[in-house]
Amino acid sequence: MVSRPAIVIAGALVALAIAVPSHAQGNSGGKKPGKGPTRPPSSGTVSPQATSGGSVLATTMPFAWLDDASVIESGNVWVAVSMARWQGSGLSQTIVPVVDTAIGLTPRVQLGASVPRVAGGLGTMFFSTKIAVLSDDVRALKVAVGPTLEVLTDTTPGQGRVEWGVPVSAQIDRGSSRIYASTGYFSPGIWYAGAGIGRAVSDRIGVSTSFSHAWATSPASSAGTPNLARPSRNELSGGASYDLKSNIALFGSISRTLGVAAEQGAGTTLGFGLSWSAAPTAVTR
Repeated sequence: MVSRPAIVIAGALVALAIAVPSHAQGNSGGKKPGKGPTRPPSSGTVSPQATSGGSVLATTMPFAWLDDASVIESGNVWVAVSMARWQGSGLSQTIVPVVDTAIGLTPRVQLGASVPRVAGGLGTMFFSTKIAVLSDDVRALKVAVGPTLEVLTDTTPGQGRVEWGVPVSAQIDRGSSRIYASTGYFSPGIWYAGAGIGRAVSDRIGVSTSFSHAWATSPASSAGTPNLARPSRNELSGGASYDLKSNIALFGSISRTLGVAAEQGAGTTLGFGLSWSAAPTAVTR
């Protein structure tokens, strides 16, 4: 029987209100880059867990990279500083600060990074390129792919520090609402799918909700403990944002696992923070 995780969050985070459309940010030309990953308390994607016999169980902990398909405009910069707190099954962990940033490289490409700090140093870091492969203004339909590198700070024996993922996102805009869905694959064997909706309820306030399901293709295993179940994760999330200025916003989010065992990171995650965006300044002579 597996006990509770021997280690907790090394890179888990909840980014801002999930893909919330913002009227003020639209005016500034710097839309939010969407939502980053939500993951269970683990050291990256592989969490060493102690068994009742004292051996180590290497469990692939699935997570969902749920995002919309918007790409910020060329030359624009977006930065967010936030904190996240996970609580579940008698364990808790606070991650502060989490620094997320994105920059518009071309009209169809943005670069992004997510760097959290945990007790003892940096947590699992993500570096991504988001590429708009379809932007149909007539149907208000967008599709993007986001090749991503995951850099682990804690690893198990035989595991490399760098893993990769290929998220794919789609988005449909309907007035002040945005419907989005994501699916994709992360090494070493994690699939996920999810969908959400965001809506601007006023010039300054946006709200959103989403649901995601992630699963590992390989079961957990350890010496003397074969054929364990493949871990999976269901998560319901919601968020809101408030524009203090045209380019500055407060945001908060909450997510809760559904039907997830304690040893797979069941619990609730709260996050809040502040984001800032800027567009290039034209210089006249």
